[in-house]
Amino acid sequence: MELALLVIDMQNRFQAVLNDAQIIPRVVKVMQACHDKCIPIFLTQHHDPEPDSIICKFWKPIHIESDDWQLIPEIENAVVQEKDVIIAEKIRYNAFYQTPLKKNLLARKVDTVAIVGCETNLCCESTARAANDNNFSVLFLKDGNASSTKEFHDATVKSMEYGFGKTPTCQEFIKMLRT
Repeated sequence: MELALLVIDMQNRFQAVLNDAQIIPRVVKVMQACHDKCIPIFLTQHHDPEPDSIICKFWKPIHIESDDWQLIPEIENAVVQEKDVIIAEKIRYNAFYQTPLKKNLLARKVDTVAIVGCETNLCCESTARAANDNNFSVLFLKDGNASSTKEFHDATVKSMEYGFGKTPTCQEFIKMLRT
């Protein structure tokens, strides 16, 4: 198994959701464990360059370089600039859509992606489904993803378990890396 970690949209815009779900310390530990094992990490930053895009019909746009667009400080501090890849081109829920993510994963011979981030039922789920569609195995870290409601989060985890991937906890994932 050639693994990569995808850290989806852990940006200032979503700070309240991330805090409510209390995932930040767990995600930082997962990033540290991946760094220790030389597992590549890809972080996404969503923005909305097209004010008439479908996403902007649901949400206030995130502008590139704005405070909302920045990674939250805890994640920014966990980034290793020489190793980690930031995908700042993300403009849809799905992190594969019109970004270099797939090309970067294939260049590193990755066949499995572990997914953490925000929001569980939007960008994280869409990315997991796209990973599956692109023939990557998926590890959806169930306590490493955050959503605005428990119901949305739990529904996505059940969907992932049913047909898209495995759903270990962050601690189980870290233990897996050590074996």
